[in-house]
Amino acid sequence: MNSTVNILDLCDEMLLTILNKLDNVDVLYSLIGVNQKFDRLARSIDFTQSLDLTTISSYGDDNSKIKSIFNRFCFYILPQIQHNIQCLTLDPWSMTSVLSIGNYPKLHKLTLINLKVEMANSIFCTNSSFVSIFQHQISNLVIMINGTSGYQYRWCLCSCIFAQIYMKFTNLTHFQFDLINNCIYALELACLRSECYSSSIVHLNLKVKTFNDCLWLLNGHLSQLHTLVVHVEHIHNTSQIINNKKTVSNLKCFSLTSFSITLEYDNQIIPLFHHMSQLEKLTLSLYVHGRTSFIDGTHLNNYIISKMPYLHRFNFDIVTEIVIIKNEYLPTSDDVRRPLIEKGYNVDCYVDYLGTERGRCHIYSVSSTMERMHVITNKFPDGIFMNVRMVYVSDSMHSIEYDFFVRISQAFPLLEDLTVLSTVNQQKSTNELDEHEQTFSIIEYSHLMTLDLISSHIDYAKQFLLKTSLPRLSTLGIDYEHFVNVTENFTSNTARANCANLKNIIFRNKPRILREKFFAYFPLVLNIHRFENC
Repeated sequence: MNSTVNILDLCDEMLLTILNKLDNVDVLYSLIGVNQKFDRLARSIDFTQSLDLTTISSYGDDNSKIKSIFNRFCFYILPQIQHNIQCLTLDPWSMTSVLSIGNYPKLHKLTLINLKVEMANSIFCTNSSFVSIFQHQISNLVIMINGTSGYQYRWCLCSCIFAQIYMKFTNLTHFQFDLINNCIYALELACLRSECYSSSIVHLNLKVKTFNDCLWLLNGHLSQLHTLVVHVEHIHNTSQIINNKKTVSNLKCFSLTSFSITLEYDNQIIPLFHHMSQLEKLTLSLYVHGRTSFIDGTHLNNYIISKMPYLHRFNFDIVTEIVIIKNEYLPTSDDVRRPLIEKGYNVDCYVDYLGTERGRCHIYSVSSTMERMHVITNKFPDGIFMNVRMVYVSDSMHSIEYDFFVRISQAFPLLEDLTVLSTVNQQKSTNELDEHEQTFSIIEYSHLMTLDLISSHIDYAKQFLLKTSLPRLSTLGIDYEHFVNVTENFTSNTARANCANLKNIIFRNKPRILREKFFAYFPLVLNIHRFENC
């Protein structure tokens, strides 16, 4: 009896179940034109409605193959399916060719990633054909800008780009304007003309330079705004006043993130929240200095939660540091988190004290969706944080030992970017681990791509390069002399395994001439930088 089944004999429903597990671009490239049945299935709305064409460049290092795949899309596939496409994700390499192919009558969401500032400027700040064709059609626009232009020049262009999109795209409802990599080049909006106004945007996600710019957005310039996700570079004292309170009082979702130290939590942020009486979702990520008490569960309940009667989702990650404790009783971690746990919030915290007068408290939502946490110390407790991709570990008073890094690898299983800042040597080397620790002595960070050890003791370089598995590490920051020592002058096979995929290296004290062995040891390295401490 012949048990062989031809895939073409399977019913459409079963084939679609299989194909839906694949990337849309793969399905279209592989099946359109193959035969009548596969061609019909591939053209269905399931595979032609949303396309991410940036995935083509990840097909390998064969440029001729990538170009061949891209040309097949441009000249054969897209012209046949362009009437179905509603969402497109493009990069500079694909954008011009793809958008010039057809009219894309149903296209309403466009994501442009890794745009250089100058290219974005030529697209949005001139009378380009792109703007004339799509300015009344696109309702959801995501722009991710990358570049290395000088600060002032780049800032001016970015602000211009934002303002032009703001005014020209009249039916835009969802707008994300992100500046990747060099986040210090955030938007400064408070200087824009007062007539810069949108009556269509309901969801806005962007990075701004100061708290002034955040207040500008809420001062009546977005009459229909429902959701604001804003990353603020610096929250300083501001004289900006919200004269038109309609926008801020109607806001339903608000996310405020800042990784710089602020002294203005009580003077600027809390008063703003008191205008947000209709808020239903709040995300708060702050690094606060200069208080006489911790921002704890009691404070969050009294000054935020109780002031927002419709609030049903509150995610937060808040550090209060260099707090001058005036009470004789020093609050414990349980004191800090208990009031919120009793109200049903899933939170945790830890407290560090320097003597009996100064303290640091880190309180956070355990179920947070945030991708980056504030600086953690070796007091950080156990937990699982599936969304966190970026962690900064710092402790100037205590060494950070092996067992802590085991906990970190388990707490952040999808971690991609890790910075370790500690000049205190480890008390126990990996050779001195007890029998139980030796059994699990190789720690694995399966997804880690960026590791910064520039400001760390050499012990941490030894641990990560010799006693840790880093299969995807592509960017490493390290002291050059530490690197020479740990790699045994670029001969150690153990360290070589973790460095095999390195493409970018940042040195604190890079020598003028790198040793000959260096380039043989790192065959894939493309960029070598010198770290400049700002």
